[in-house]
Amino acid sequence: MSQLIYASSIARSLENTLLGQEKITRMVFAASYEEGVKVLEESGFGNMSEGGVDGMIAAEEAKLARFMKEVAELKGMRSFLLKNDYHNAKALMKAKYGKIDDPSPMLAPDGTISAEDLKDAVMNDSYNALPEQMAEALAGIDVYFASNPHSGRYIDLVLDKAMYAHVLQVSAKTGSVEKYWKTEIDHANVQTLLRMKKSGAQEKDFREELIFGGDMAPDTLTSLFEEEESSVLEKLKYTCVAKAAGEYAASGSFARFEACKDNEQLEIFKKDRYDVFSVAPVAGYYVAKKLELKAVKMITTLLKINADKALIKERLREFYV
Repeated sequence: MSQLIYASSIARSLENTLLGQEKITRMVFAASYEEGVKVLEESGFGNMSEGGVDGMIAAEEAKLARFMKEVAELKGMRSFLLKNDYHNAKALMKAKYGKIDDPSPMLAPDGTISAEDLKDAVMNDSYNALPEQMAEALAGIDVYFASNPHSGRYIDLVLDKAMYAHVLQVSAKTGSVEKYWKTEIDHANVQTLLRMKKSGAQEKDFREELIFGGDMAPDTLTSLFEEEESSVLEKLKYTCVAKAAGEYAASGSFARFEACKDNEQLEIFKKDRYDVFSVAPVAGYYVAKKLELKAVKMITTLLKINADKALIKERLREFYV
């Protein structure tokens, strides 16, 4: 049995452990935070109660990270682990310049680089052993901060640009995985456009924020920046971000925009989830599990503060199972 077919079989089996629509809905309409957590406990989520909900989520994240390491050699799959690497690089750079002694609460599970190795590299300004895109970004931030104010936003911007260039390189010609990342880039750029227009930012500032590599040309996006929002939203109806833009136009909610983006990305794999000769079943399970973890964090947080159910439902994504 080939590695791809084996990994696809494992992923299809793991789909059965996803909470799914019925259990997530029960959590949303739970009478209390405690009742919502009980749904997780009854489902075997996290397989533990130490550390409360945070501990349960951390256990699930660790299991997912282990699964991804097992399948990382499949074409394009390493790109998902790179996102953890860049998240940790951001956190560690903020810790270095913010003089935070213990950055561990800010870190994600290891990606392709152990968090400890990455910490040593960042804290000692020694980037030679890191991937080229990351090393150049980190060194560039150091140079910039030598004569400019330290900014967490600048760290995010530089490392995001490096990350997307890196994941596109790794996922090139993989079909569904490459499409996943291009979809993320296009939606990120459009959301930035809409947010910056609303805040009264200048076009030159928007150009600096643009991420390259999506299906929407940067010139197309910058040409929209000086137009009225209503005109922008009308023109976006005919682009690859039409659904998310339509949701935003109808609701004015960036939460709905982001949920629609997540749904579009999940759909890329969902339609090919039974094709064991493609990476779609493996990637699809991973993306579905990440969205489940996001949903659990969001629902439990809002239940804890007794938020309106409509606020929770607004942020819900579609389901893989």
